[in-house]
Amino acid sequence: MVESNSPVEEDEIDLLELIRTLLRAWKVIVGITIVCTGLAVVHALLSPEVFRAETLLTPAQDEKSGASSAIGQFGGLATMAGISIPSDSNIEQVIATLESRKFLKFFIDKNKLLPVLFEGAWDPENQSWIVESEEDKPTDQKAIGFFKTILSVDEDKKSGLISLSISWKDPIVAAKWANDLVKQLNELLRQKAITDSRKRVGYLEQELAKTTLQDMRTVLYNILESEKQKAMLANVNEDFALVVIDPAVAPEGRAKPNRKLIVALGGVCGVFLSIFAVFLRSFLRNLNYLDSIKNKNYE
Repeated sequence: MVESNSPVEEDEIDLLELIRTLLRAWKVIVGITIVCTGLAVVHALLSPEVFRAETLLTPAQDEKSGASSAIGQFGGLATMAGISIPSDSNIEQVIATLESRKFLKFFIDKNKLLPVLFEGAWDPENQSWIVESEEDKPTDQKAIGFFKTILSVDEDKKSGLISLSISWKDPIVAAKWANDLVKQLNELLRQKAITDSRKRVGYLEQELAKTTLQDMRTVLYNILESEKQKAMLANVNEDFALVVIDPAVAPEGRAKPNRKLIVALGGVCGVFLSIFAVFLRSFLRNLNYLDSIKNKNYE
């Protein structure tokens, strides 16, 4: 009976010893916790405020469904005849274009955002960069990489809705960039669609003039009418690829930093760090004590 109860008694003794160790070192625990909490407060206050402006979008597919269905109806016959008709871009391609380096460079250059993105290295009075060497000068690649960190595009596969957000220190600027991104993307894709449709119309008219078969002429004529309809829709439709359901507005509250959470995490980390420090100090003391006993026995 004594042997069976001894492990339990040893566990109780160890637990009590741990509690006594913590109680004896309460000043250390409180001190480290206060220091960590204070550092968290300083970090929370010094962290720059970031605002997130968000716009809700949906793919603009309904407006072009008539033209797309007509091409789908006769596209097979045209392919059999050796005529290649490019297909319309889907929403994945639209989002890929929005996040592409080419479009972001176009957006940054058009809106002259390089000095804004790297304002710390820009001298507005002299209109020049404040850098030690040419290698430190902001480049288009650096601007694109930085802009991707503040841009977020999320697609809901179930509803088909797209959320585009910009995180920036100025809420008004963040909302403007979010809305301008959609507007300029629609305009870019619209102009591209108009140009492509004109090329296709010219190609189809040439094929129509060369073809003598009545059935093939009927197919080409219907595809030609569909292309003209697409060009007409592109000319009158400003929301060519993405339709704005809810435009971005300047947010009133910041997205980060979450100062309360930072301070709370700092306090929790301080408690755990202080307990670890107390146990580590106790372990080192016991280790030194055992070493001293062994040295005395050797002597």
